Amino acid sequence: MPPKKKTKLTRPQAAAAADEEADPAVVEQLDDNVIAIIFGCFPPEDTMRMRCVCKKWREAAKTTIVPMADFGVNSVVKYNAMRVMTTALPNLQQITICRLGNGHKYSDGEDPDEEMATAFAHFTTHDINIISNFRKLHRLNIDGAFMNGRYPALFNFPLLEMLRISLCCNFKWELEMLSGFPSLRELDVECNRSLRGNIGSLKVV
Repeated sequence: MPPKKKTKLTRPQAAAAADEEADPAVVEQLDDNVIAIIFGCFPPEDTMRMRCVCKKWREAAKTTIVPMADFGVNSVVKYNAMRVMTTALPNLQQITICRLGNGHKYSDGEDPDEEMATAFAHFTTHDINIISNFRKLHRLNIDGAFMNGRYPALFNFPLLEMLRISLCCNFKWELEMLSGFPSLRELDVECNRSLRGNIGSLKVV
């Protein structure tokens, strides 16, 4: 007897299946690709919870294309969640990086402002470069994040279409760094006094 062909669900069908109370035995028989499609119908926070069910679901989450739902990193708790997501849910497509709260900052980048680095040396630091693991990122919003220096790793997302950097006074970058975004279509820059570069570099947009 020839093997049965695997059933492929469309995204709407997967969402409908997820809304029903599933028989555990039936769920266990689902193909990993089908589970990944189902997960792709939910925001990242929900998928992170569902992946804890079993090893099969954890592996499916790693291949899930996360929908365009913004994940905002505005606290240490959210930062820790992002850190886990870099390996558990690497296909995140949209993220907003904000301040982490009192007593916390992102680690200094290259060529930091030494006066600022000294003044806040007692703050707990967190590695911002981990977001470079999100290789399918389409939208990146850096809004008022406590950053100091240059962060080349944040300018290397081949699928990025929208970049917004606002209220980041000591975040150093040059317009030439936009070459790391070959798919960029939208750029929004506000209150970036450390921005430098040739205006001709904007032709990449």
